[in-house]
Amino acid sequence: MKKITSFFLLGAIALLSFASCSKTRDGLGLDTVRNNARTGKWELTRQIYLANAAEPASSEHLTAGAGWAEFKSDNKVYIYNSSGVEDPASAKTYSFLDTKTILYGGDQFEIQENLAGSFRRMTLQRSTTTGREVYIFQR
Repeated sequence: MKKITSFFLLGAIALLSFASCSKTRDGLGLDTVRNNARTGKWELTRQIYLANAAEPASSEHLTAGAGWAEFKSDNKVYIYNSSGVEDPASAKTYSFLDTKTILYGGDQFEIQENLAGSFRRMTLQRSTTTGREVYIFQR
C-alpha cells in the first residue's frame, strides 16, 4: 500500500511540475529579452547587401556622432542625435516574436545572436528581392 501511495504522490508532483511550466520556444523568456533590449543606449547601423555579396553595397550609421537609439516600452525604437533630441520621423515599431525573430518597422527579421542573458550586440537580418537588409544594434 505504501508503494502505491508513493507512486501516486510522485506522479502528482510530476504532473504539477509540468503543468506549471510556461511555454517558450527555447527556455528564455521574452520579458528578459525585452528588458535587456530596453536597457541602455544603442549604436545603430543599417547595411544593404546585394545578391550573395560578402561586403555591403551600402552602410549607413543611423546614430552618427554621439547619437543613440533606444528601445522603449511603447514598442518603438527612437533615434536621438548627439544633443539628445529625438527624431520622431525615424522611430520604428518593434515586437519580439521569440528570441530569434523580431518585427522591426513592420518587416520580419531573424536575430543572428543568441540573446541569452545580457547582450551587447543584436544583428537583425532579412532577405529582400535583391539581397539582404541588416540592422546592427550594439552598445
